[in-house]
Amino acid sequence: MRLLSCEWSKLVRLPALWGCLALCLVFNCLLIGSGDRWRWEWNETAAMTSGWGPRVDSGFLDGLRQQPQSDYKDYLLSAAEGMTDIYADYDLRPLVDYYIGYVKNSPGATVLMERKYERLAERVAHLSQTGAAMDWYGGPVTHYVHQFLYGTLMRALLTEGAVLGMLSMLFLLGYENQQRTAAGAYASRTGRKLCRWKVMAGITWALAIYLLLAAVTLGIFLLFWDWSGVWGGSVSSQFNYVIDMLVRRPFFTWADLTVGSYLASVVGLGGLLTVVFTLLAAVCGTLMGNVYLAALVLTLLLCGGAAAQALCAQAGLWMGC
Repeated sequence: MRLLSCEWSKLVRLPALWGCLALCLVFNCLLIGSGDRWRWEWNETAAMTSGWGPRVDSGFLDGLRQQPQSDYKDYLLSAAEGMTDIYADYDLRPLVDYYIGYVKNSPGATVLMERKYERLAERVAHLSQTGAAMDWYGGPVTHYVHQFLYGTLMRALLTEGAVLGMLSMLFLLGYENQQRTAAGAYASRTGRKLCRWKVMAGITWALAIYLLLAAVTLGIFLLFWDWSGVWGGSVSSQFNYVIDMLVRRPFFTWADLTVGSYLASVVGLGGLLTVVFTLLAAVCGTLMGNVYLAALVLTLLLCGGAAAQALCAQAGLWMGC
């Protein structure tokens, strides 16, 4: 534990790391500010519908009708009265044909795609039984806010956590070489075990930094956006949809997730991916020996993976993609 504390102290005393962390937070605040065009509509909707529960039923509609007269109230009421169970007769065939048309030259990928949509058909039937489509979430503005939160803000958080984690790991693994103390440090029995403590310190530090970034960023976001009445609603509300390769489809999930549990899952998955990227940096740093060469190899691996996927897609090698 003493060695672990020593490795942590190296990171704590690194001014550049805290400077990068501060820049990340400033950037996240700018991102939050960029979503202001939807904030008024979201907060106004929350103010009108709070306390009625997440499900649009007769009580929800009666409460909305009793709100003071305004154009925006009429807009919300029209949207609520027009809600139907879109999963009851949802036809997956156009979506299946669209994606199978892309992978038709790969028999293996075609079989996998068909199996995927067979399972998805079961999920659609389940969503209809639970009435997930009738949950309000955030009303008509749901799609834009959901995509902003998860497609922009949470993606930035994951990138920042992964980059800071990888840099921290490479810094620890190259510290002795940079200080020219490697020969003395690794000559002893304890020094030869130092690498495992560095890896453990780097992983825990990366996870802590990511969670700190997530907590502060989401805290600032929720300070200005009113999510108090939506946490218990289904994330698969009919107002939540995805436009994927020019195809509009509802927001399906492979498990029943509320708005709150979905956010917790995304934060948790981001932490897991941060650990994975940090471990990749640990492998490169351990095998290369030189921190600059390790950083170069790590960059090539990360960029090469994305490039290989794109090349496989262009060549029609869908199993590889």
